[in-house]
Amino acid sequence: MSMWSKQKQRINATGAVRYAIAAALALVLLSVPALTGAAKGNRWKGLVRNVACVKGPDVLLGEIADPVDAAARSQWETLSSIKLWKASDRLGHVVTVPRDKLAGVLKYYMGDLAANLALPSQLTVQTGGRVIDEAELKSRIVAFLTPRAKDLGGDVKFKTLQMPHYVFFPNDYDKLVVSMSDDLEPGRNEIVLSGMTPDGKVVSRRSAVVFADVWKAVPVASRPMNRMERVTREKVSFRRMNMAYNRDVWDGTGGPWRMARTLGRGQVFTMSHLEPVPLVERGEMVNLVYNGHKIRLSVKAEAMGEAGVGQQIEVRNTQSNKIILATVVDGETVIVR
Repeated sequence: MSMWSKQKQRINATGAVRYAIAAALALVLLSVPALTGAAKGNRWKGLVRNVACVKGPDVLLGEIADPVDAAARSQWETLSSIKLWKASDRLGHVVTVPRDKLAGVLKYYMGDLAANLALPSQLTVQTGGRVIDEAELKSRIVAFLTPRAKDLGGDVKFKTLQMPHYVFFPNDYDKLVVSMSDDLEPGRNEIVLSGMTPDGKVVSRRSAVVFADVWKAVPVASRPMNRMERVTREKVSFRRMNMAYNRDVWDGTGGPWRMARTLGRGQVFTMSHLEPVPLVERGEMVNLVYNGHKIRLSVKAEAMGEAGVGQQIEVRNTQSNKIILATVVDGETVIVR
């Protein structure tokens, strides 16, 4: 081979090497956008629940967390299937993991992806069954109370709802039943949260408490009222107040009433302030009827006391001035047999 041919081969070899290097650089440059896209794909956000139920044998990310943004939702089919720690093999077994320990476990199984998850103060997990979290519990309780509040009248507001943060059920088919042993009333009310099977068997029972403010117009004295004084329309006015702190308030119905004790101007009428007006009152004139075997007599008499239907009362015969014990028949008649 001539010197010229050898030099030509070295030139061709050098060109091939340069071509290969250039091609490799081109591939690297072309791959930069793809790598950037992959990095962007890891910029998603998820939220770990504070309670969850898992099926096992492995806890999956999708069983304890939810996607927060669009990036997470677009990848959730893949992300949700990430396997984490081994679930308990005991159905109904509950485990609570504090935040710091949870962060370490997720870091172990997910690596840097764990940083994309917002963590609760603790995670409580049950193997099998189902769980109702705090948000759903509150929604169910409010839905239960709302129609019952209409029966109270006035303006009803619920406050200081005390309830469990969650309720676990042992089976998927168990349902939550919200109930009360008494009617809803102003003030403190206890609610029963029952886990129930389809055939009506109670598998769990928890309680909740709600305080109901009920604002409505109630009767108050328009002027000072004395004992034995009759309650008439012009002596009553109305004022709006919270029934939760004013119990046994008269609703303005029934009667006729008279005062059982004194009441100041602007004060609320309660049932303890009122008593029914007797059918026959002291000093009233009534018909005194005597029913004999063959005779019936009727004379005027003065009531010496007060009584209702069927009760006995002393009356004074205005003709003979004799005091007679008679039975009240109605507001105008007493009878002696």
